[in-house]
Amino acid sequence: GNGSGGPTALQYSDPDTWVGADPNPSLDPDDEVAVTARDAGGQARSIDGEPAGVVPGSGVAVEVTDPRGEGERGWVYLFRSTGGLDPAAGQDYVTYSFELTSGDYRGTYLRSDGPNPETSWVETDSYRIELPDRWKETSWEIRAGSATGADIVDAYKNQFAPGACGRSNATFADAEGAFVANVDGPVRAIRSYVGANSGPLTQRTHLFYADRVEVITDLRVHSVGGIVDYVDYGPGAVGMTYRSNQIPGGVAIDGSDDQVPGAAPRWEAVDGPQGRVYTATRIDTGIGSLSLGGFYRDQDDPDEAQCWGDDVYLGASGLAVTGGIPNTDPRTQPSASLRAVRTTQFLPPAADPSRISAYADDWARDLDAPSTIRVAPYAP
Repeated sequence: GNGSGGPTALQYSDPDTWVGADPNPSLDPDDEVAVTARDAGGQARSIDGEPAGVVPGSGVAVEVTDPRGEGERGWVYLFRSTGGLDPAAGQDYVTYSFELTSGDYRGTYLRSDGPNPETSWVETDSYRIELPDRWKETSWEIRAGSATGADIVDAYKNQFAPGACGRSNATFADAEGAFVANVDGPVRAIRSYVGANSGPLTQRTHLFYADRVEVITDLRVHSVGGIVDYVDYGPGAVGMTYRSNQIPGGVAIDGSDDQVPGAAPRWEAVDGPQGRVYTATRIDTGIGSLSLGGFYRDQDDPDEAQCWGDDVYLGASGLAVTGGIPNTDPRTQPSASLRAVRTTQFLPPAADPSRISAYADDWARDLDAPSTIRVAPYAP
């Protein structure tokens, strides 16, 4: 199935969770085929036939076009195998290891009341992330290029308001919840789960790619006062520079207060010898009155409680939804919908830091203008 939003959304299948295996193991309309831009190549020539090991006449040509590029196109060709081909074509861009401390998921997971500690991790040539429970992400190491590989993150955090510890990632993980899917594929890995205190249907899905991570959060809960979604960097990030479209010149991450504009950032960037990170969050909702702002703290002795993780803010940055969110739980009507997609790109340190803001802005524009596809029968 797929991860589309809404109260009747199809879900990713997993035979090792209570969601179970896809009842139709063949490719059908509720499945997804994942490829990356690096997989696209030139157009097949008239002299090119069908590759060995495929069902004759089964080929499909997928033309990928960059709407912001000038004639930038690539092609991916898909065929039905006769049974002897590797669907991954010999590639494996990501490794995801779901490791539940208690043992087998279906036999030991405490769905009615956590916590459920893990030693799970995901790793690519560009990054490594550690995942100690549902809703918890506590280590980022950038592996791209000349990055030092230092752990730069305290935690990726969510609260209803700064300093409000009644609800946070720690309480989400400690309460009712379950996994939808843990899938380690050649192009991406999928980690999806439900349960956030009084929002048992609230769902978060992580899509891990070679150098990019998408975190999709579908809010399904009674009305709440707001949400803060941010990354709190750790001691390993000291000396890096934080930038956004609101403050393109940047400020140092050093535990000292900075004056950062409060408007919602369209993109954020953190850079130093440790590596470079671009982040952008987009909200898809029918709530017309939603109020969005930015969140930034760099304080080694903050007045606000940290709720979990360490006791300091270091370049803590992200998005704040304020002013109230109406009911999004589909079990109670009327209900609204709210989906947040946070995209993070892991890159080597910038050769020219003065160009980071321009690069990040271009990256964010690409996010807002995704590639288009055109599908046709394979006919070189």
